[in-house]
Amino acid sequence: MEWKNFHHPDWTLPVIRRRAQEEWMDLLADLAEPLSTGGRAHLWKPTYPNLRAYHNSMSRLRKAGLLIRQNEDGKLPYLKLTQQGRDSLPEYHFPEKLWNTAWDGIWYTLVFDVPESERHYRDTLRGFLKRMRMGCLQKSVWITPRDIRREYSDLERAANIRSVSYLLESRTVLRHEALEMVENSWNFNWLQELHGRYLSVFNKNLQMLREMDHDETALIHLLREEAEAYIQCMLPDPLLPNELLPGNYQGKSVYELHKTLRSEIRLHLEKYII
Repeated sequence: MEWKNFHHPDWTLPVIRRRAQEEWMDLLADLAEPLSTGGRAHLWKPTYPNLRAYHNSMSRLRKAGLLIRQNEDGKLPYLKLTQQGRDSLPEYHFPEKLWNTAWDGIWYTLVFDVPESERHYRDTLRGFLKRMRMGCLQKSVWITPRDIRREYSDLERAANIRSVSYLLESRTVLRHEALEMVENSWNFNWLQELHGRYLSVFNKNLQMLREMDHDETALIHLLREEAEAYIQCMLPDPLLPNELLPGNYQGKSVYELHKTLRSEIRLHLEKYII
């Protein structure tokens, strides 16, 4: 039986472009032992052109202090992500850190005015603000509840952003409640549909995983499909502090299902460890 597919022909989802090393670090964070025990890796063939490329990549990660080899009870070594390596993963791998961050009530508002002749600069800036999980209140007015003064300073040095923008701090926007600001700045209706599809698809796949045995190839396929779907759900998610999340927000359910699936795939993969 084939796994239920997350992708929908009528949806345009974020394109996932991850380097092989980033993908490996993500997977090793949760499945280090079954994916690398005994000096062999279940996933290297689809990711690297040959075994030498895989070993060279892992060697670079170890030299950078991101990976270590573990030896326990005389077993063969396996790779394990260091704390430095975990800290270098994108924040959507640990969204509870952002959800549980207390909000101090301050909005950081970036207002910019870039002429039409500099459209490329403007589009690049908007893309950067999206990656910072800022919300678009109006076309050239972007907000966030997080302190972005450091990032703004970096933009000033790298792209002279101060010449076309202002960064403002405010506790209120007259006659607008905080949740109204959230709803007007982020598309939570679309995000709810995206989260809902993830939950529908991967709850079904979890059920199939529990009800029947699957070979190693099928497990690796599910692991990769789920990883991509999870990132597509979390990339556009602003991961706002708890007090700013809408009542129908399902991102936390997505994260819990993501962890559950990885845990159960790990248990199944351990049967194939040499």
